[in-house]
Amino acid sequence: MNRPSTSHIPFETWDLDLLVDYILKFHHRNTRKHGARIHQLLLEVASHHPELDAVADHFRNSLQDLDTHCMKEENVLYPYILDLYNAADLGQKLAPFHCGSIQSPINMMMMDHDDEMARHERIRELTHDYTAPADASDDYKQLMMELRRFRDYLLEHIWMENEIVFPWALKLEGSNVEY
Repeated sequence: MNRPSTSHIPFETWDLDLLVDYILKFHHRNTRKHGARIHQLLLEVASHHPELDAVADHFRNSLQDLDTHCMKEENVLYPYILDLYNAADLGQKLAPFHCGSIQSPINMMMMDHDDEMARHERIRELTHDYTAPADASDDYKQLMMELRRFRDYLLEHIWMENEIVFPWALKLEGSNVEY
């Protein structure tokens, strides 16, 4: 996956614990906070524009799936990744992940990422690349801008995990876990 063009922060230079903290406090928090607000705006605009009903369905499903995805990362995967990072920093070994390797949950997270990327690509198509009609209301225009921004941040989030966090965690697991 290519680096999102909207991201100019040198995430590749950050420590793993800082990356995880950023993902949790920026991406997960904002997905929930702004996602709910965008969905409400989407429902309001769609009530006057039935062509947005499918967009509303896709976005609602995305928010539900992303919430589940984020909870799995927050409660299971990321605590262990942070333990791996801290053990490596202290030169210690760590017991294996409760179900063996973290490769399986990472594979599941990456499949979720693929599903969300496809869903948001469909939203982009349905909204004609987030373009409001010429005579659209300010709310409609705002909605298109918010949907685009949500997708851009989602792509950054997925890129950070797929390309930096998960490979780093797997490397740490390979060298810091006692089987």
